[in-house]
Amino acid sequence: MKPNINDFGRFADGGDDANWYIGFNNAWIVRLPPAPIGEFNRASIGAKIGRAKTKPNAKKPWQREVIDGRVYMAISQTPSFTAAQSFFLAETKDIPLEPRQDAEMEGVGAGEWFWAEVPLAMVSVSKPNYLIIYSPTETFLKTSASPVLAAAAVEDPGPRETRAWNNHSITGVPPRNPDSALETPINSIYPAMAIKLAPPSTSEISVSEFIVERQGKKCLVRFSAWGENIEQAWVEHSRDGLDWQRATRLLRKQPFAFTMTQDRCAAPNEYLRGAARDVLGTTATSDPFQVPDAPR
Repeated sequence: MKPNINDFGRFADGGDDANWYIGFNNAWIVRLPPAPIGEFNRASIGAKIGRAKTKPNAKKPWQREVIDGRVYMAISQTPSFTAAQSFFLAETKDIPLEPRQDAEMEGVGAGEWFWAEVPLAMVSVSKPNYLIIYSPTETFLKTSASPVLAAAAVEDPGPRETRAWNNHSITGVPPRNPDSALETPINSIYPAMAIKLAPPSTSEISVSEFIVERQGKKCLVRFSAWGENIEQAWVEHSRDGLDWQRATRLLRKQPFAFTMTQDRCAAPNEYLRGAARDVLGTTATSDPFQVPDAPR
């Protein structure tokens, strides 16, 4: 494992992808050492992913749309993984897109780290921790349709214990048999997969100055987020002000401004609000904004 997660620049950021796709039939496994003992109250497993793929819009073929799919990770102390050890990590609509020379697309960029919170007790401090990344999306069978996992070269040229593997025999679920899970050893390149442990947080975040502006068939939503180490922000939508769902892509740096198409903008009397999260998992939201009735 690289000591700096910013050093994982291969495959997911551009250039040759080397077939490092995350697929229905293609999983990546790493073995991490026992976690350090400390005062932690949150744990997450994560990976750096990029190059989600697009396809022509069926009604407007000159436009591109994201190929829908989901990525999961699992954690175990052996190279076998159950459904209870598996966690949703990311949807392709949030993963940076692979650029194309023939189309302009929103969301193109280098790979990003995604994290899924897991029960702290699932991370062992006495045994190795195995991580696997895979997809249950049946169309993710080759790199031309699938997102790509980042990696970094192993700099020590000497003999070493294998700590990463590729499994090309899964069918949408992680392997249940530890004897056959570690299919193809990987020794010269290390997958961008990690565990994040967070101490008790005393950090505070505030989200304010939430503004919605209609711009023709679209609306511009912007807000400010205050706090240390803000990791991501997004806009949420609710029909009743009680049940909230994310309505935009994630933004990872200021300014937090979102252009939403008409079908994503809230209807009159529905609600929008801004949300932000820091690296320790503390989340805050703005006061709800109720969309006014259309002028008569």
